[in-house]
Amino acid sequence: MKINLFRQNKNQAAIAKRQFNDALSRHDKAAINGLITQWQPILGAEKLTNLIVNELLVECDSDNHSWFCQMFLGQFHYEQMQRKAQNNIFQILASEGLELGKDFSFGVGGEIIISDRAEQILLNQLPQERRASFEAQLQTSLVPGAMTAIEQQLGCPFFTNLTEIASRQIQALSNSQAAAYLGVVLAGLVSRHPQLKDADFPTRFIISTLESLPQERAMAILNDPQTNPQFNETIIFQHLLAAMGDTEYHRVADFDGFISLEQLKKLDLVWCGERRISELITMMEKWQPQNR
Repeated sequence: MKINLFRQNKNQAAIAKRQFNDALSRHDKAAINGLITQWQPILGAEKLTNLIVNELLVECDSDNHSWFCQMFLGQFHYEQMQRKAQNNIFQILASEGLELGKDFSFGVGGEIIISDRAEQILLNQLPQERRASFEAQLQTSLVPGAMTAIEQQLGCPFFTNLTEIASRQIQALSNSQAAAYLGVVLAGLVSRHPQLKDADFPTRFIISTLESLPQERAMAILNDPQTNPQFNETIIFQHLLAAMGDTEYHRVADFDGFISLEQLKKLDLVWCGERRISELITMMEKWQPQNR
């Protein structure tokens, strides 16, 4: 009798798992909610939770894992989970003597870039049965939708390009200037696209930009006391245009250079200062016909 009951429970769990897998692969939130309601009285809350957390989510690919967590944990808790995962990875790799920025790094979009040695260390931390799933997830970048949408609109890896440009720029600035530069760049980007703040872009951008600096200098920049940072917007315009692939970005200058109407339209796609760039575009469009 006990053996039959055990087999019955095992079969029920297997059926439930197949049904959850099917609903998850279709990203069908309503179906998953329905299955939870259906199976909880049969399997019990503890067993159902174990099936979802320790089997379903462990074995599914990273896209389905990401979707499930965002749908059922909420965006805020999902991003908290991502940050905790990154901290755990940092602690594991740092304890093995690996260096941030050399052996591994965290991209502004949430992706983790690791060397072969770092990958092997992380795999060694996992039980054998979970390694294949983890290796598959390493191949997928977890990029917040806001950043993806902006880059699709621009047709270029804007945020990656801008991070590389900003990393080079701060090398030539004092700590106070570097803090002001980052503050003004981020304020303009988030002002134009407030959803970047929800995707935790400012934190990721700063970490990625400073990771090549000595820790002491990076902390000095992070702890700069400025509350109203000011920086030459002309330089920032050049960097934004360069990150968008504009080949004439260098013509934007303080004195003998100029900024074209087309360049202003590009900047308006990503940045907003104290005065919305679209206002300048409107003025220039009204001015141009009068001067033809």
